Amino acid sequence: MSVSNETDNKDGPVDLNQAFRDAMGFTLGRARAVSASIDTLRSQAEEEIAFGHINIDENGITSGMRLTIIEPEQEVRAEWRHLKSRFETAMQPYMADITAIDDLRQQVNKIKAKRDQQLKGIELELTQDPRFINVDENYSRSKNRYDDFRNKHSNRDAQMFAKKKIYWVVLALVLLTECFVNYHAFNAFWGVPAVALGTTIILGVLLALAAHQHGELFKQWSYRFAPSKSPGERAGSWRMFALSSAALAIVLCFTGWARWAAALEAMHNQGGGDSILGNVGVVQVNPARDVFISLIANLGAWMVGVIISYVGHDSDPDYMDITKQYHIHRKAWEKMQAVMKARRQHVVATADKEIEEKERAAETRSKAVKPQLNMLRQVAIYQQAIEAEIKAVTDANVATYKDVLLNAVNNGKAKLYLVQGTATRPVSPTDYYRMTVKPAPVA
Repeated sequence: MSVSNETDNKDGPVDLNQAFRDAMGFTLGRARAVSASIDTLRSQAEEEIAFGHINIDENGITSGMRLTIIEPEQEVRAEWRHLKSRFETAMQPYMADITAIDDLRQQVNKIKAKRDQQLKGIELELTQDPRFINVDENYSRSKNRYDDFRNKHSNRDAQMFAKKKIYWVVLALVLLTECFVNYHAFNAFWGVPAVALGTTIILGVLLALAAHQHGELFKQWSYRFAPSKSPGERAGSWRMFALSSAALAIVLCFTGWARWAAALEAMHNQGGGDSILGNVGVVQVNPARDVFISLIANLGAWMVGVIISYVGHDSDPDYMDITKQYHIHRKAWEKMQAVMKARRQHVVATADKEIEEKERAAETRSKAVKPQLNMLRQVAIYQQAIEAEIKAVTDANVATYKDVLLNAVNNGKAKLYLVQGTATRPVSPTDYYRMTVKPAPVA
């Protein structure tokens, strides 16, 4: 895109392209022109030394240093300032857009800073909330314990089926099966359906709980009866095994007895007299067979429950408890985090929307002054290089000049005096060596 706009100033119309070329034509070699040869610096310094009395100002500059170093530096700076001023004058028609772009970018930075501050505030609020502190401590503690157990068990997951609701639903199916097996016998025995149903449910619960406890004990046998367990702990496990076995025995004995009594009652009812049809249509009752089938069915239901319990439990009950505790605490921690996450997302989304609007506006304006922006950036970068070059050359000149003066003072050829307004006071070579010479400020 060609830029041909001209701006008037006291020197006449200023073409932006030409002003840009002139500014970029100020070479680094021109900046190095302020460098003086060692002989020139030494000669000027010796002229000052010859007077035996060297005055320095508050900036650490002597008259000879000003003449040889500072004034050439200021001439080069003035030349650069003139070229830069012409370029800035030519840029004036575009500065409204460029300034607006800078303002928009500053607004974007402020929005980002405000967003970050709000996010920090949310985090601070979270960390200072006693509820979160408690939840976080519980989660951290349970996670550490869970990780320890997981490492102990070779990073395998604990079997947690027995801790789920579906496990008890499956055991309830075992209970239901037990009811189907025994209800007929109990109804025949009691003769009262309500009593038969109640008895059936009670014995079904006993069998399901016995199967649950037996399966758990069988799976965790090596843990519960390990030599490392105290006698009291082992005794407790034995008591639970005995109680479960007693429950199973009660179920088997009572159902067997009820089945036997029901069979005898059926045989008694069939013995009322001879039928002209003989045994046709008469169901043969065999008490021993009925009891045996009933026991097999009850044992089968018990074994199904034992297998379900065995598969559903982990061999280490502590691992199961720690895992359950960890999941509970993690769920509470994640719930708390989800609340804060929603707030953080709201803050970020609001800020992103504002940033997008500002950046879109800045981009739209940038398209209109893209060449001018590129020129401005190049001149700014080039100015940094020029200033760095002038400073490096000036610092080298000053260091050389100071060395000559200090050598002369140390040899007693001259003395240094600091001039501050109308006051003059001696300065030691050490103080002057430590003093930083401050040339003219950068334009």
